[in-house]
Amino acid sequence: MIRNILGKRNYSFLFLLLSFLLLSTEAGAEGISARYLQNSATSSILELTIENPAPSSVIVKQNIPSGTRIKGATPSYSKFAAGKGVVTWLFKRPSPGVKRIRMDYSRPLSTGGVTAVIRCKSPSTGQLMTIHVQ
Repeated sequence: MIRNILGKRNYSFLFLLLSFLLLSTEAGAEGISARYLQNSATSSILELTIENPAPSSVIVKQNIPSGTRIKGATPSYSKFAAGKGVVTWLFKRPSPGVKRIRMDYSRPLSTGGVTAVIRCKSPSTGQLMTIHVQ
């Protein structure tokens, strides 16, 4: 009977571990991974983890509702198409480590959080990679 109970606990633990790994909000590809630390109606923080060797450049596009006004962004964005709701950052020759992109909005977003698309080339093959983060 004790073996039966211990066996069920092991399966339960394994199931919980697998569920946690599958439900993780982190997205990634070779050399880079990304996740939202915060993604609310008033601000968002996107964390990029760049591995060694790093891609030669990284393009980050965050999609916000069209017409949204940005109160502040750190680091500064490269381009903002307010009509389309796309904010773009370009990181040339990024160094390995963690980078955080923070955006604060003038008014709360009407649709909850934002999404991101990250594009870069694989450091080993040069193949273009796309990462979607929600």
